[in-house]
Formats: sequence, C-alpha cells, structure tokens
Amino acid sequence: MIPFKIANMSYNITDPKFDPFRAYIERARQHGRDWDYLYNLNRTPEKLDEWLVEQEEMEFWPSLGTNSAERIARWRDIVIAKQIADEMSVAATRPLVVVGEDEAEPNIRVPESAHTAWQMYRTHLAAQGWKKASIDNIEDSALHILRRMRLNTADDEPVKGLVVGHVQSGKTANMAGLVSMSADYRHNLFIVLSGTLENLRVQTRNRLVKDLNHPGSLSWKVIEHPSQFSPAGARAQDMQFHSQANDRHLVVSLKNASRLESLIAWIKKNQLCMGQMKIVVIDDEADQGGINTANVSREERSRINGLLVDLVNLPVQSVNYIAYTATPAANFLNEGPGESLYPKDFIVALQQSDEHFGPLQIFGQQEAGRLPLNIVRTVLDDELTALRSLHSGDSVSLPNSLEEATLWFLCCVAAMRYAGLRKPVSMLIHTSAAQKHHANVEAALRTFLEFCKSGEVEFLTRCAAVWAARTADLDPESFAARFPMYGRLEGLHDYPAFANLSDQLLVLLSTITAIQLDEEYARKYHSGIHVCVDNCANNGITDENEVRRLFYPDLENSQVPDTATAFIVIGGGTLSRGLTIENLVSTFFLRGSAQADSLMQMGRWFGYRKGYELLPRIWMPEGTRAKFEFMTAAEEDLRDDLQRFMYLGARPSEYGPRVRAHPSVSWLRPTAKNRMQSTVTAEYDFSGVNRQTTLFHDGPGAAEIHRQNRLRAEAFLATAGTNTAGQGNTLVWTHVGVDLVSDFLREFQFHDGSQFFADITPFLEWLHLQAVEAGYISWNVVVAGSAPKDERSWVLPGAGRVGLVSRSRLLPNRSDGGVSIGALRDPRDLLADAGPPPESEEKSTPSNTDIDRLRADGGVGGIPQLLLYLIDKDSEPERLAVESTSRKVRGKLAAEENIVGISLWLPGVKDRRRSFATRLTVRIPPQLLATDDDLSDSGAATAP
Repeated sequence: MIPFKIANMSYNITDPKFDPFRAYIERARQHGRDWDYLYNLNRTPEKLDEWLVEQEEMEFWPSLGTNSAERIARWRDIVIAKQIADEMSVAATRPLVVVGEDEAEPNIRVPESAHTAWQMYRTHLAAQGWKKASIDNIEDSALHILRRMRLNTADDEPVKGLVVGHVQSGKTANMAGLVSMSADYRHNLFIVLSGTLENLRVQTRNRLVKDLNHPGSLSWKVIEHPSQFSPAGARAQDMQFHSQANDRHLVVSLKNASRLESLIAWIKKNQLCMGQMKIVVIDDEADQGGINTANVSREERSRINGLLVDLVNLPVQSVNYIAYTATPAANFLNEGPGESLYPKDFIVALQQSDEHFGPLQIFGQQEAGRLPLNIVRTVLDDELTALRSLHSGDSVSLPNSLEEATLWFLCCVAAMRYAGLRKPVSMLIHTSAAQKHHANVEAALRTFLEFCKSGEVEFLTRCAAVWAARTADLDPESFAARFPMYGRLEGLHDYPAFANLSDQLLVLLSTITAIQLDEEYARKYHSGIHVCVDNCANNGITDENEVRRLFYPDLENSQVPDTATAFIVIGGGTLSRGLTIENLVSTFFLRGSAQADSLMQMGRWFGYRKGYELLPRIWMPEGTRAKFEFMTAAEEDLRDDLQRFMYLGARPSEYGPRVRAHPSVSWLRPTAKNRMQSTVTAEYDFSGVNRQTTLFHDGPGAAEIHRQNRLRAEAFLATAGTNTAGQGNTLVWTHVGVDLVSDFLREFQFHDGSQFFADITPFLEWLHLQAVEAGYISWNVVVAGSAPKDERSWVLPGAGRVGLVSRSRLLPNRSDGGVSIGALRDPRDLLADAGPPPESEEKSTPSNTDIDRLRADGGVGGIPQLLLYLIDKDSEPERLAVESTSRKVRGKLAAEENIVGISLWLPGVKDRRRSFATRLTVRIPPQLLATDDDLSDSGAATAP
C-alpha cells in the first residue's frame, strides 16, 4: 500500500472503496486529459472541494475527509498514485506465451468434477492461501500444455516440449497442476526427474505427494527407486496401467546414471505393461544434468543425456517429455531438433505472478526503465581481501559487511517474532564452494556472535544503527513506486520501531548451536540461532549429537517453538540450485560463476516474500551485481523474443537458431579472461532490438558531452529530409537512409555503463551487413516531446520545434559518474509514425506486443524507428509523486545542459527461417569477465 499521512490520519488509498476515483481518472485519461489537469481538474481549490462533496452526495463516492484540506490532499494523492502505477508498471507481469505447432488434442477441457485430480489440487491450493488469479494461471498453462501432448505416440515420435518458468517462482506448483490434469486424461505413469541431489529429490517427492494425494476419483501410487529387482508389489507387472484403471503412478528420480538405468530396466521388465503405459516425463531443472555439454564432466553428463534419450524413446503407448527450467539458454544452445531432447513441439513461457520477486524486481533493467527495489548492498574490494584472508585461515574475523548482514538478519528475526509470525527465517552465506572455507567462515561467525553475547549494550547499539540504515533503503511508499504491480500492496506493513526488537535480539543470542537431536535422534529446535553448514562433508551426526546440514522444522510438530526459528546457512554447491531457503531475509553472496544459468540459479533470494516484503537484503560485490544486471537484461530479451515469436507464428525449430545468434547469449557461457582477451567472437542477430538510453554522463565534462550530442542530433536531422507532424507532440522524418542513421549513432557519445550503447560498434557492423536482407534500409526518425513552450522547447532549424521532456534523477546517485533516469520513452511515442491508434487504445499504455501489432496495423510494422528526446536539464520529480515521508526515490536532474536521449526499435523479421546472423567480435565489459576462480567454481575447465 501507499500509506500517506495527512493531519495525523493514516489511510490506505489503494483500498477498493476508492475505485470510483480511479475509474473517473481512467476515463479522463482515455479522453485526453493529462496529469496536470487531473491534479486540480482545472478548478480553484474551493471549486475542487465543492466537486468532491458533490460526488460524495450525488454519486455515492466514499468520503475523502471531514474538511476541505483533507479532501483535496487525498484526491491529489489518488491522482499521483494512479500516475505512478500507469507510468512505472512497465510489464511487471508477463502473459502466458506459447510457441509451437497446432494443438494435438484441441478438444481437451478443464476437468470440472469436484473429485477429479485437477479440481482436488485446485481446492488444495486455495486452502493454502493461493490467490484465485494464481490458481487460474496454473490451470491455463496446464491446459495449453496438455493440448499439445498426445495420448498415443506409438506410431510417431515422442512429444518434446519446454516450459520456461522463473527462478524460485513455484515451478513445482505448475508441474503438479500439469500432472493432476494429465492424470484426469488417462496418462498413467509420471516420471519426475528432480536434479542430482538426493535431498532435493526427497523435497520434490514430498511436495508432489502432498499436492496430489487427495481422496478423489484416482488413486496415487508412489514408487521409490524402481529397478528390475523391485520386490513384489513394487514391480511394473504388479501395477494397473490398463485404460480403465484408476491408479496413477509417480516416480521421482535423480538424474543419476544408475538410477536411470534401473528405472528403464523396471519399465522394460514387463512387455504387456509397456503397451499400456502412457508416460509423462517431467524434467525439472532441465538445463542441469541432462544437457549434453562439455562444461562439467563430459562423460557422465553425456551418459545421463543418452539415458534420458533412451527413456523418452521407449516403445510404450505414449511418451511426452516436458522439460522445466527458469534458465533455458542451454536447452537451445546445446543441440538442435532430432534424436536430442530439443523441444521440437512447443515452448511455453509461464506467466510471472504479480507476487513474485524475480531478477527484474531485484536488479531492474536499466535500458527498459525498470527500477530495482534498492535492496542490494555493495561489498567493497577491501572487504573481499579480508574475506580471502578468512578463507585461507590467515584471519579469524568477519568483514564489516558480513557483520552488518548478520546483525540485519537478527533484527529481521526479531521483527518477524514481534509481528507474531511462526515460521523459519533464514540467512544465507555463500562465499565459496570449498568446504574448508565454509568451516573458517563458520568459526569466525560463531566468534562474532559470542562477542555480541558478551556485550549486550554495544550489541544492541550496533543493531539499532544497522536497523536505521537498512530500513532507509526501502519503505512502503518507495516499494509501491518501484514495484507498482505487486499483488499484495494492500497488505504491506512498515517496519516496527527498533525499541520493540531488543528483547528478542537478546533471546536469539542465548543459544547458538547446530540442529540438535533428542534421545530418539529426532531433530529439536530452540529460540536461539541454528548455524547450519550445508555441504557434503556434513552428512552424519556429530559427536555433540547434532546435524550440521539444513533441515527446517515441521511446524505441525508440537515441540517446535511457537515463534519464528532462526537459521544461518553456510554453504556452496548444495545451496546453488533447487533447495528452498525458507523466508530468506539476509544474503551474503560473493560467488561470481562464469555460467549465467548457474549464477542465476544461485539467486535463492528470488521468490515469494508474503508478509515480509520489505525485509530481504543482499550483500554482493559490484562485479557480481553487474553480472546479475546483465543477465536480467539478457533474460528479458529472450522472453521478449519468445513473445514476438508467438505473435509472428514461428516454431520452436526456428527459435533455437535465433537464440544461438542472439547478441545477449555471448556472455552466458564460460569466458576466461586469459582466453577471451576482453573480446568474444560469435554469430549475432540483432533483428528485433529494442533499446533506450537511460544512463547519461554527469559531473565534470558532462555539459560539453551533452552539448556536442545535441549538435550532432540537430545536424543529423537537418540532413534527414523533411518532416511531418506525428501523433501527439512529435515530428516524423520518413525514408531516412540506414547509412545516415549509422553515422549519427557512431558519432554519438554514450555513457560507458550503458549495456547496449556503450559498445554499439558490433550492432552498426551487423546493420551494415544485414540491412538489405533484413529490410532495414529505410528508417523512420521521430522527435518526441511535450507541448512546445518558448522557454522549454527544442527548436530544430527548418523543422519546427517540440517541447522538452521532464525526466528526473533516480536516487540514490550512482558511483560511476552517471545519472540514471530509470525510463526515457513513453511507449506511445513508438506509434508516432503509425497513424492514429484505435480509439479503444488511444490512451492506454501499450506493451511491446501491442506496439508490434499497432505498428503493423499502421503500415510501419517492418520499418525500424529511431526516436529522439531532449531532456530538460532542470527536470524535477512530479510534485511529490515519488517522494515518501522520509526518503526519495527521485530527485532533480540537476544537469548543466539539456540531454539527448535515444531509443531504437527494430521490428522482428517475420520469416524466421532466414538467418541474419553475422560473425562479429565484441568487447566484454571487465566487470562481466569470468576469472579462473569462476570457471573452477562452476565446474568448467580453465585451459584454452
């Protein structure tokens, strides 16, 4: 929520009772009213108040207050909040995307009987507190996938599909939804491949059993470790696979060679059963274990890949292989269609829940104007040096940032206890893959906690300072501004006062142990701190009758404390993928794997944070953060591309080659600095590029750069020909040659921190080589702005003028000599050269897919566009629109010269069977280069 405080009276303006106000604002926007008009409705304060009272009395709108000042202030707050939501919610959630052949089973419908497996599962989710919209998303995706599966593949190839989810976004819930609906449609053997770690396999099995095993029309049989030596009752011939049977069979297996061999032998043992089996193979984390890659243990991984191919090609009644992953690049980069596991039949990208904290929310997307939540803190270079000393045993002290992260964790546990929450709360320390390093970090951590215990006053003083500093990062108002589409804004609560935390902070220090065992070797938990070191060296019970690895309590156990339990987890590989770290509020993360998929999967901070949305914080080095920011942009690019493929009606067989030539994936594979020498040579295809400048020079020398850029833009426009008025406050030049555009972009000076524009040469080289074939010879150029005013206009000699645009500075200030504005363009300006939009969409904010469609409808779908703005150097935030009671999200731009901003929009090419890839060499920014340590850490060889 956005809890504005007026006259000492707090209220929630996102409350549904205020919907009549928002509906009125929406209608006014659709009829062309701007935000300035809506702020006062073109009335004096007295007349505005009279109107509000009339609406209350005649239209039965809710009251905004008991006096004129309250009513006017609250009306303006509602207008401002609506403006924030409209202008800053750039595709916060993604729709379901399906790329593939026509539906194989188009007549399949959602099972409606209350006793079907799907309806039982749906009821189970609702009972767990899932929102109806989220359950509907699971139903929708399961139905789309099921319609592309087949019940009989005996005379055809097995079905192979890919489902792309989001890291820590509930893929298991979607898998269970597909399994339950498939079970209702007579698929009878479900094989879930759950990675390479046994604890993750058990976690997945238990979750699926809990989700699926409800009394209904079907009976579920869980088969543990099937093999040709399975005892009577667990053999395939003991099962009911015939078409009239109500039994459904579930196997959750490791992607392990011996387990897979045993599973295949179990299936093959009875030929009659094979003829009745309708198998659904669900490959969880499909980019791990089954990919035929040389990056980790070539022989073993190739062996597993071969066994998976054998499993999928078994001569049974039907096989449908459905791969699930949140990081799909490897699935496209590895092998193409054929005998492989390539998703030849369909690719489905799941909807992103409006409650999910993904890479886009945590790290933002600079060039798309998407703001991060400001919860990532920087670990400085000198602290990295101190940590290396700790790893090597030369030091026994924690770096200051790790101490701060630990104190923040303790404060968060105390805050959650104060709120009455009874759940595990976690801190993750992930600095290395080496077990020796884990032991040294644990020893230093325990020393620090014991030191805190010995000086309560100093400990509480430090905690108070950390609480004050880190709660200044993010409050409910700035959260709503940065994540306006979050699905639970109405339930967002501010931080408690530190005075309410002191007692529980001391309770936490009272007991510091691993997880203890009672006399019967059952795990027992306490109200202090549980320190877990989760690695393969800690698989047993210690001499102190403790377990060192991470096991969360069963909250239904009466022996578990009736308050939040605290866990500090230290580890490496076992924490990198799949294992859920529950209610993670503090993360200290240093590892910078060279493999993008591995690094993204290490992000255990992604996920759902219901009830403690403001608490999570992450400490990491600037270089690691830069990698995550880059990978966030790359992931969004690939999803945009996938969505464009659906719109153009392309096939998975065409999407794979596109990914291989996508400019974002060149850095997704290991690239050791000593091998790459800051460059990488690969095939690139820039068709469909969509970029805007959001980072500009600031400080000494910036004024001259901006002045020269403006002169370059004016000279370019002077030679571009004649212009006409476009939609809104825009000027449009048509039929501008690609060479003229390229020369302008080559001369323009971009900030070094701009991911795409900082090294624009490869794009311009590609454009030179492919412009004719791709259809990019002739461009439209648009200059967009506000209504022109004498003192704030961009006067273009011989071409007219447009008003300057206002783009304020995103806070806090950057440390790289740049000023970030968050977003440059208004998406509607991308339609300036496309003619008037339909009346129904005239004032709505179009998505990228809408823009493709509307540009095509306007006859410019195949024409690339260069869009220019001149940003007012004196830009200020929209009144108090992004200002909280104590902290600001934005400030004055405070530039010395007006700033030229640039947007590039290249249409996607409809005929995806044609390749526009060109082999180019590009510069990799130093902060994205992998080191030898990275490659060793990720399992890749470092030799050339």
